[in-house]
Amino acid sequence: MLRELAIFEKLEHQLTASEDDMHDALFVRRCAEALVAQTVHQDESERQLVGYAIYFQNFSTFLCKPGIYLEDIYVRPNFRRLGIGKSLLRKLAHIAIERDCGRMEWAVLDWNQNAIDVYQSIGGDVLPDWRIVRLGTETIKELAD
Repeated sequence: MLRELAIFEKLEHQLTASEDDMHDALFVRRCAEALVAQTVHQDESERQLVGYAIYFQNFSTFLCKPGIYLEDIYVRPNFRRLGIGKSLLRKLAHIAIERDCGRMEWAVLDWNQNAIDVYQSIGGDVLPDWRIVRLGTETIKELAD
Protein backbone atom coordinates (compact mmCIF):
# COMPACT_ATOMS: atom_id res chain seq x y z
CA MET A 1 0.00 0.00 0.00
CA LEU A 2 2.97 2.31 0.49
CA ARG A 3 3.73 1.99 -3.21
CA GLU A 4 0.07 2.73 -4.02
CA LEU A 5 0.31 5.94 -2.00
CA ALA A 6 3.56 6.94 -3.69
CA ILE A 7 1.99 6.40 -7.12
CA PHE A 8 -1.12 8.38 -6.12
CA GLU A 9 1.04 11.26 -4.88
CA LYS A 10 3.21 11.08 -8.02
CA LEU A 11 6.25 10.44 -5.80
CA GLU A 12 7.05 6.81 -6.59
CA HIS A 13 10.58 7.84 -7.62
CA GLN A 14 11.20 8.79 -3.96
CA LEU A 15 10.09 5.47 -2.49
CA THR A 16 13.13 3.50 -1.37
CA ALA A 17 11.68 1.75 1.70
CA SER A 18 11.06 -1.98 1.71
CA GLU A 19 8.60 -4.09 3.65
CA ASP A 20 11.46 -5.02 5.99
CA ASP A 21 12.26 -1.33 6.54
CA MET A 22 8.64 -0.67 7.55
CA HIS A 23 8.61 -3.67 9.86
CA ASP A 24 11.82 -2.44 11.51
CA ALA A 25 10.46 1.10 11.94
CA LEU A 26 7.15 -0.03 13.44
CA PHE A 27 8.11 -3.09 15.49
CA VAL A 28 11.85 -3.02 16.21
CA ARG A 29 12.93 0.61 16.51
CA ARG A 30 9.33 1.71 17.23
CA CYS A 31 9.90 5.18 15.78
CA ALA A 32 6.40 5.27 14.28
CA GLU A 33 3.03 3.71 14.91
CA ALA A 34 0.28 2.55 12.59
CA LEU A 35 -3.45 2.13 12.46
CA VAL A 36 -4.91 -0.15 9.82
CA ALA A 37 -8.37 -0.54 8.36
CA GLN A 38 -9.41 -3.87 6.98
CA THR A 39 -12.47 -5.64 5.71
CA VAL A 40 -13.46 -8.83 7.46
CA HIS A 41 -15.62 -11.44 5.76
CA GLN A 42 -18.58 -12.76 7.74
CA ASP A 43 -16.86 -16.02 8.62
CA GLU A 44 -13.68 -14.06 9.50
CA SER A 45 -11.69 -16.39 7.24
CA GLU A 46 -10.35 -13.60 5.06
CA ARG A 47 -9.24 -10.05 5.76
CA GLN A 48 -8.23 -7.38 3.29
CA LEU A 49 -6.15 -4.33 4.16
CA VAL A 50 -7.96 -1.27 2.81
CA GLY A 51 -6.31 1.68 4.56
CA TYR A 52 -3.73 2.83 7.03
CA ALA A 53 -2.43 5.77 9.00
CA ILE A 54 1.25 6.10 10.00
CA TYR A 55 1.98 8.57 12.80
CA PHE A 56 4.53 9.53 15.42
CA GLN A 57 4.74 11.77 18.46
CA ASN A 58 6.18 15.26 18.20
CA PHE A 59 6.31 18.16 20.65
CA SER A 60 5.02 21.73 20.79
CA THR A 61 7.19 24.14 22.76
CA PHE A 62 4.42 26.76 22.69
CA LEU A 63 2.00 24.35 24.37
CA CYS A 64 4.60 22.31 26.28
CA LYS A 65 2.66 19.23 25.26
CA PRO A 66 3.21 16.30 22.97
CA GLY A 67 1.47 16.18 19.64
CA ILE A 68 0.77 13.63 16.98
CA TYR A 69 2.13 14.05 13.48
CA LEU A 70 0.25 12.06 10.87
CA GLU A 71 2.86 11.08 8.29
CA ASP A 72 0.53 9.20 5.94
CA ILE A 73 -3.12 8.35 5.65
CA TYR A 74 -4.21 6.23 2.73
CA VAL A 75 -7.38 4.44 1.73
CA ARG A 76 -7.47 2.26 -1.37
CA PRO A 77 -9.52 3.86 -4.18
CA ASN A 78 -12.33 1.25 -4.15
CA PHE A 79 -12.92 1.95 -0.45
CA ARG A 80 -12.91 5.75 -0.48
CA ARG A 81 -15.99 7.79 0.45
CA LEU A 82 -17.09 5.09 2.91
CA GLY A 83 -15.89 6.91 6.04
CA ILE A 84 -12.74 4.80 6.46
CA GLY A 85 -10.37 7.78 6.37
CA LYS A 86 -12.48 9.70 8.88
CA SER A 87 -12.57 6.60 11.08
CA LEU A 88 -8.78 6.44 11.07
CA LEU A 89 -8.60 10.16 11.93
CA ARG A 90 -11.21 9.71 14.67
CA LYS A 91 -9.21 6.85 16.22
CA LEU A 92 -6.07 8.98 16.05
CA ALA A 93 -7.95 11.79 17.83
CA HIS A 94 -8.83 9.34 20.63
CA ILE A 95 -5.15 8.40 20.92
CA ALA A 96 -4.23 12.10 21.06
CA ILE A 97 -6.71 12.65 23.90
CA GLU A 98 -5.41 9.60 25.82
CA ARG A 99 -1.85 10.98 25.51
CA ASP A 100 -2.85 14.54 26.45
CA CYS A 101 -1.65 15.88 23.11
CA GLY A 102 -2.05 19.54 22.36
CA ARG A 103 -2.42 19.11 18.60
CA MET A 104 -2.48 16.81 15.62
CA GLU A 105 -0.74 17.91 12.45
CA TRP A 106 -0.06 16.63 8.96
CA ALA A 107 0.76 17.90 5.49
CA VAL A 108 -1.44 17.77 2.41
CA LEU A 109 -0.36 18.23 -1.19
CA ASP A 110 -1.74 21.48 -2.59
CA TRP A 111 -3.31 19.72 -5.59
CA ASN A 112 -5.20 17.15 -3.49
CA GLN A 113 -8.44 19.13 -3.17
CA ASN A 114 -10.47 16.06 -2.16
CA ALA A 115 -8.24 15.55 0.88
CA ILE A 116 -8.23 19.27 1.67
CA ASP A 117 -12.04 19.26 1.60
CA VAL A 118 -12.19 16.27 3.97
CA TYR A 119 -9.71 17.84 6.38
CA GLN A 120 -11.59 21.14 6.40
CA SER A 121 -14.91 19.31 6.90
CA ILE A 122 -13.61 17.87 10.18
CA GLY A 123 -12.41 21.27 11.37
CA GLY A 124 -8.82 21.16 10.12
CA ASP A 125 -7.02 24.40 9.29
CA VAL A 126 -4.84 24.26 6.18
CA LEU A 127 -2.13 26.69 7.25
CA PRO A 128 -1.18 29.03 4.40
CA ASP A 129 1.79 30.64 6.11
CA TRP A 130 3.86 27.54 6.97
CA ARG A 131 6.06 25.58 4.59
CA ILE A 132 7.68 22.21 5.13
CA VAL A 133 11.47 22.24 5.22
CA ARG A 134 13.17 18.93 4.56
CA LEU A 135 16.75 17.72 4.64
CA GLY A 136 17.37 14.40 2.90
CA THR A 137 19.89 11.77 3.94
CA GLU A 138 22.79 13.23 1.96
CA THR A 139 22.06 16.79 3.05
CA ILE A 140 21.92 15.68 6.69
CA LYS A 141 25.38 14.14 6.29
CA GLU A 142 26.69 17.31 4.67
CA LEU A 143 25.28 19.46 7.46
CA ALA A 144 26.72 17.15 10.12
CA ASP A 145 30.17 17.42 8.52
